[in-house]
Formats: sequence, C-alpha cells, structure tokens
Amino acid sequence: MSELVPDHNSETQDEQLEEERRESAKEIVQQQSKLRDLRTTRLLQTVWLFASLGAAGFLGSAMFIGVWINYRTPFTILGFAAAAASTAFAVWHLLQIRPKISNSIHDLRTLETGQLHLAAKEKVNPIFALRIYRLIAANDIEELSRHARRNGRYANILQWVVILGSVTATSLAGIAVGGVDLPIVRLVTAIASGLVSVAAGVAGFFKFRERRTTQQQTADAMKRHLKAVELGINEYEENDEAVVLKRFAQNMEELKDEQRKRELQLEESTNREPTQ
Repeated sequence: MSELVPDHNSETQDEQLEEERRESAKEIVQQQSKLRDLRTTRLLQTVWLFASLGAAGFLGSAMFIGVWINYRTPFTILGFAAAAASTAFAVWHLLQIRPKISNSIHDLRTLETGQLHLAAKEKVNPIFALRIYRLIAANDIEELSRHARRNGRYANILQWVVILGSVTATSLAGIAVGGVDLPIVRLVTAIASGLVSVAAGVAGFFKFRERRTTQQQTADAMKRHLKAVELGINEYEENDEAVVLKRFAQNMEELKDEQRKRELQLEESTNREPTQ
C-alpha cells in the first residue's frame, strides 16, 4: 500500500498569499502616511500664500494710496517687495507639490487594487466580493472623514473671517467717528465689511458646517460597524462568515443611503433659500 503524502502545495500557496497580503498592507500604510504628509505640506503652503497675499495687499495699498508719501521709509517699499516675492514663491511651491500629490494618490490606488486582488485569491467562493467590500469600506470611511475635515476647515475659516472682519470694521468705524479720517482707514473698513458679507454668504449658501456634521456622523457610524465586524461582536457575533459579511454590507449601504438623503436635503434647502 502506498502512503498518503500530505499535500503541502496548498499550504505553501496560502502562506505565500498571506505574506503578500501583509506586505501589501504595509505598503499601503506607508503610502497613506506619505500622502498625509504631502497634504499637510500643501495646507501649510496655502496658509503661507494667503499670509503673503495679505501682507502684499496691505503694504501695496499703503504705497499706492499715498501713505508712503508721508511715511517714506525703506520698510514700506522693501516690505512690499518681500511680501510679493514670498507670494510668488508660495505659488511656485503649490504648483510644484500638486503633481506629487497626484502621483501619490495614483500609487496608493494601485496598491489598494493589488490588495483587493490578493483578497480575492484567498478563497474561491461566492463571498469573495463581500470580503472585497469589507476592505473597500475602510477607504470609503477615510474619504468621508476627509471630506468632513475639509468642510470643517472651510467652515472655521469663514467663521474667523466673519469674526475678525466684524471686529476690524467696528473698530475702524469707531476710529473714523473719533475724528481720524484717513483714506487707508476707509479702505480697510470697506474691505473688512465686504469680506464679512462674502464670508457669511458663502457659509450660508454652501453650508460647510452642516455638511461636516452629517459626514462625520456617518463616518463614525461606519467605523463602529467596521470595528464590530472585525472583532466579531454585537450583531456580527456569528460563526457563518457569509451571514456576517452580508449583514455588514447591508448596514453600510443603509448608512450611505441616509448620507445621500441628508446631502440631497442640504442641496434642496440651498436651492430654496434664494427664492424665499
């Protein structure tokens, strides 16, 4: 009788797939970290650009309105030149970093696609699509959270513009009432009042704060379901993988549908307000 030789090929293939999956996950984490660093750099450069534009605008207005005639010092002219040069450098750096971010996003999507193909190879059965869906869910959550953070930044920036602009306009109006009537005071007051009006209008029309709230709530709910299905707790405490993944996919789609309805309501309210 011939001895039964254990088939090690299947085990070897499974171990190889598991090793490739770990390497793919590691590369994705590294690429995500690189992408976050690039986006942080872009944000700082954007702040630099706006600060430079503000300095160039103030010093340039001081020169062209005529304040520099009474207070002709090298600081005004050199300051304007430095601010203009800083603005040019900020614009140049922003243009340089844009292709880097695009390439980083492309590399990240390529790695994520490779990870999905590895996940599909783990087992040849009808639930491989649900496994891929579970992996994609993490990307959906990250994208929704990123949109929420972006809308939150926009809302905070507009709120600060309204606050600072209101304080500036009120203070300068008080100075003008006190007898100080300078062209620069009138100009800055008009600019501050205009910025307040524009910022308030943009915030009311696009509803960044409301969008941020609904997106973050949906992302948090999706994170709870993803963590629960990974740990096998709460409603996902089942031994049947197919049942767990189907329930998870159904809950995630319900959350996405609710989010779409909320965004549609915001769009409808925005379209109705101008006609009221």
